[in-house]
Amino acid sequence: MLNALVVAAAEGEDPFSPVKPHWNELAWSAVFFFVLLAILYRVAWPKLQAALAARQAAIAGNIEEAESIKAQADGVLAEYRAKLADAQTEAQRIIEEGRRTGEQVVADARQRADTEAQQLVTRAQADIAAERDRAITALRSELASLSIELASRVVGKSLDTPAQRALIDSYIDELATSAR
Repeated sequence: MLNALVVAAAEGEDPFSPVKPHWNELAWSAVFFFVLLAILYRVAWPKLQAALAARQAAIAGNIEEAESIKAQADGVLAEYRAKLADAQTEAQRIIEEGRRTGEQVVADARQRADTEAQQLVTRAQADIAAERDRAITALRSELASLSIELASRVVGKSLDTPAQRALIDSYIDELATSAR
């Protein structure tokens, strides 16, 4: 072959011309290509198809798993949002209940204070009325005694005390009713 190259070089022909291939090399190359293609089709092509199918199935499984996880995450997010809304509603209810309770406590305290004040006023008025009645009774008694003593001194003799006391009491009652 070396001789063929030397002879071809001497003749001016390029033995490795890509433009003008040799027919025997082209034929053998085509035969080896189709043999190799047949071997690859029988041996490698099923394995390549199986690998591609497995990869496609794995990708599809991953996509389904991701969608499932996303759906679960969306469900959990919705659940947490619902719980948060419930918690906020509950917090508002508790605040409102506390406010109402506070207002009720204040109203109850005011009512108790008003009731106690009214009771104190009533008790004080009753005490004042009782004290006034005691004072009037004591004054009547004293006035009757003084009137009897004065009348005894003026007349010069002792008068009948119970009869005189009744007379004086009726006169004081007349004066009290006419003064009102």
